[in-house]
Amino acid sequence: MRELSKAQVRQRLRRRGVDAEVAEAIITSLVELGALNEDRLALAAARRETAIRGRGPARARMALKALGLGEATVQAALDTTLAQVDVEALLEKALDKRLRGVPPGALDRATFGRIAGALVRQGFDIQAVMTRLRRRGAAVPDDDL
Repeated sequence: MRELSKAQVRQRLRRRGVDAEVAEAIITSLVELGALNEDRLALAAARRETAIRGRGPARARMALKALGLGEATVQAALDTTLAQVDVEALLEKALDKRLRGVPPGALDRATFGRIAGALVRQGFDIQAVMTRLRRRGAAVPDDDL
């Protein structure tokens, strides 16, 4: 079994035809028992997205928001997790994976765009991605992007 957010439990109960009032009572009871803890869920999900799946902060934020967590809970979990995870090392690892088989200095405009796009979709900052790609031999000016 995995952790669920209040929104996920509410949605599952609604799909099963449980009255909204009863659903809220169930959720309140689960919170009081400690079986439903959104802070714990947010921390686990943030660690999974960053440290395990190697995704950047933006992608991790999207994943946490998709769980139905509030902004304050998401921000607290990301702050805690990103203090423990080296985002720069995650970006380097993702870049190494994308550049496997690409000879040094062979980053033409198309390859640059493909790799940069993939890393941004993975949740990394575009400026950090561009800086690292240029260090690896990309010769694409800023105005070409």
